[in-house]
Amino acid sequence: RCNTGKSQKGSCRGIDEKHWNSQCKTSQTFVRALTQDESSVG
Repeated sequence: RCNTGKSQKGSCRGIDEKHWNSQCKTSQTFVRALTQDESSVG
């Protein structure tokens, strides 16, 4: 879930705000693809 509208840090929170606070692509397809890979990569 990506909070592009209400964000305290002014950045998009993708899977992990720790890793995604600077790399916000604002692309649901991009984030959704990573969530599927996360299971394999993890």
